[in-house]
Amino acid sequence: ISAAVLTRNEEANIGRCLDSLGWADEVVVVDAESTDRTREIAESKGARVIVRPWHGGGEQYQFAVSSARSRWVLVVDADEEVSEELGREISAVLSRNPTEAAFRVPRHNRVLGRWLRFGGWRESEVRLLDKERTRYLRRVHPRVIVDGRLGRLRAPIRHHVAPDLAEWWLRAVRIARIEAEAGYVEGQRFSGWRVVGGFLKFLRRYTLRLGFLDGWAGLCASLSRLVYVVVQQASLLELQRGLRTASADPLRRTFR
Repeated sequence: ISAAVLTRNEEANIGRCLDSLGWADEVVVVDAESTDRTREIAESKGARVIVRPWHGGGEQYQFAVSSARSRWVLVVDADEEVSEELGREISAVLSRNPTEAAFRVPRHNRVLGRWLRFGGWRESEVRLLDKERTRYLRRVHPRVIVDGRLGRLRAPIRHHVAPDLAEWWLRAVRIARIEAEAGYVEGQRFSGWRVVGGFLKFLRRYTLRLGFLDGWAGLCASLSRLVYVVVQQASLLELQRGLRTASADPLRRTFR
């Protein structure tokens, strides 16, 4: 099995991430022209590093998966680490020659020094792929198209969301603005109803899905979705009113 990791200026995270992948037969790091020590650290950990300009999340992931030598590829972000249990589970699953084309993997999120348990933050994502039967769409938020059955694993990937609240929300603001530009180019326009929907999502996560039980971390996590929607819609409004101009290819804009 190969592991594929995308990076850009991840010197604070990449060592921890790669240390958790020591069981993989190969680790491919696709680096979007980092200006810090990311590549140096990755190479010192034994990863095969490919430098490639950022082409958007979906296209970058597809390139990384296609560059892997193994048919089965585990996709991991640089601010994540793979639990020992997941490494063992993947090895056991692949040893039986599974018929599934891909597997969803649980993801646990750490915010403000706390692992979130409520609010819908115990997610699962398609991360273990048979690269011959899957492909990524070219989008801001990567989406995998699976040609075949989709399985589920039980052990988690652990996601260290950000070292502090300011960096987390600033990153979310940058991504929201990029998504707004990409949507604007495709014909999307400002919608007040989407802002209302963002507020309802906050209420649902914080109250109905018990996000308040995670304390201040749960409040900030729930608010982050509302902030994202408000910034995205405000950016669309700016574009409509000519206050700024969309990039020719917004997906090439980096957010780190």
